[in-house]
Amino acid sequence: MPRTTHDRTLDHRGTELDTDVLTDGALASPTSTASGSTVHQALVDINAEFRDGGVQFVFGGGTAAITTGVKLDVEMPFDGVITAVRLAADQSGSIVFDIWKDTYANYPPTIADTITASAKPTISGTTKSQDTTLTGWTTAFSAGDWFRFNVDSATTVTRVTMALRIRKT
Repeated sequence: MPRTTHDRTLDHRGTELDTDVLTDGALASPTSTASGSTVHQALVDINAEFRDGGVQFVFGGGTAAITTGVKLDVEMPFDGVITAVRLAADQSGSIVFDIWKDTYANYPPTIADTITASAKPTISGTTKSQDTTLTGWTTAFSAGDWFRFNVDSATTVTRVTMALRIRKT
């Protein structure tokens, strides 16, 4: 059932504008105001949750070279799909990450739970990299799944940020 709300909004001349907002999914026709300006009304989905976003993880403290091994465990609080990964390092160097995912019941994730296949997040002799195809990855995850981040190899870099682009499902 459509609902209409009204908010008192003034234009730059101090004239009250008609700011009825429909929340039923339909767009309203433009209306005129007392000042002669046209106001276009737009749909506002007040129940919308974010769908595209991201999470970022920082590895290393910036003072010593990053070493290999397990670095971080993170629980995902919602269902989603990874759509891209970006890496940014504090200095030119190389690093290879593996990401393992498993359920809370099977915690902790192990190398057998890798989601990256042979397309591991990698920086090679530079300061950044990105992958938007994620070839071979298991990209879907469920609320309550745990991700474990493992450094397979690293040289020179002392701090790396990994940004996972995520679409909430």
